[in-house]
Amino acid sequence: EVALWSLVVLAIERYVVVCKPMSNFRFGENHAIMGLAVTWIMALACAAPPLVGWS
Repeated sequence: EVALWSLVVLAIERYVVVCKPMSNFRFGENHAIMGLAVTWIMALACAAPPLVGWS
């Protein structure tokens, strides 16, 4: 799950860089931390239901 969500975050980052090349937006440390947080939260959200017995 984590690998899948990591690829999603990476794809979004690449999309922004390729489609908005002239903008002033820069990916900084805060964006990297936010990407990691989203990755782990989504992976845990997908993995948690089977662990508590939900199908």
